[in-house]
Formats: sequence, structure tokens, C-alpha cells
Amino acid sequence: MSDKPVGAGMFQVNEDEEIWGLNRRFILFSNALFTNIFERMETILGPVAKRQIYEVGYSSGKLGAERLKPIFNGGIEQFKQHVNLSQSLGWGKITKVEYDEKTGVAALEYPNTWESEGYKELLGDKSPGVVTCFMSAGIAAGAISGALDVEYECEEELCVSKGDDICRFVLTPMGEKRKVIR
Repeated sequence: MSDKPVGAGMFQVNEDEEIWGLNRRFILFSNALFTNIFERMETILGPVAKRQIYEVGYSSGKLGAERLKPIFNGGIEQFKQHVNLSQSLGWGKITKVEYDEKTGVAALEYPNTWESEGYKELLGDKSPGVVTCFMSAGIAAGAISGALDVEYECEEELCVSKGDDICRFVLTPMGEKRKVIR
């Protein structure tokens, strides 16, 4: 374990043992707990659950981008700072961030997202064989949409949960390439 402070030292534990940062309370969950919630949602809602999880991520990413805008003034550099912040908060190391100014297409690569890790913890050696990082995809799409003031959609092209070496997300301005989460 590292002695590196979580959230780059932005969080404090108050006298009531609550974790506070960015003027609001935070709580910690294990990857497996979230994965278990996702699995239960899919049992109840069927395939619609994946899109709903994506939408939860999207609205959260966009809200985060709106909160960061007064600090970073929007644009692709804000999105990159959002990515750095998410890493500091333990959402996983991002090894590559690409952005093509001409097309507006961006991409992120993780060696292993928290969702993929959660599925490993929950399922053991069994692999779901499909992409599983719906919330991360939604958060990335919301974060870039809020930073650039352009609506984006995110597709996970590669996923550790389906046997790929990395999780790779491609973010595309809405209307350019729209794929429905399956």
C-alpha cells in the first residue's frame, strides 16, 4: 500500500467519522458491492439496466464537469484534469488520453477499471465475456460533454471483463456515431 493521500489530500475525516471533501460528504464502497448492485439491477430491469447505469454515470460526470468549470474554465484541458482527479479518487489509472481536435473524438485507456475489478471479485475466474464498464463510460461522456459544452456518447470498445488486455473508451460527439448500450 502507498502512503499517497486519497484524493490528493482533498478529503478530511470530521469528528463524526464522516469523510468530507469538495464541500460534501463521501462514503467508500468496494468494487464488488457496486458490481453486485449492477447485477441485481439487471436481474430486475433486464438489458435496460445497462443503459440506466450509463445514464447515472453520465449525469454524475456532467455535474462534476459543471462543478469544475469555475476552476478549470472548460475545454479539453478541464476534461484531462477531471481524468486526473478521478485517478486521485481511486477510480483507476488511466494510461492514455487522446483527443483529436479536428473530429472531436477522444479516447481513454485503463489497464483495469473498477467495474472490471468488481466483476473479477464477484465472479472469481468466471468472465462475463462482455463489456461491463457502463458507469465509467457514462461518467467519461458526461465529463467531456460538460467540459466542452457538446453532447458526447461513449462506447467501450475493449474491456478486461470480456478478456481484452485493457478497457478502452471512445468518446464521440453526439450524432456522429451513436451506439446503444446493449
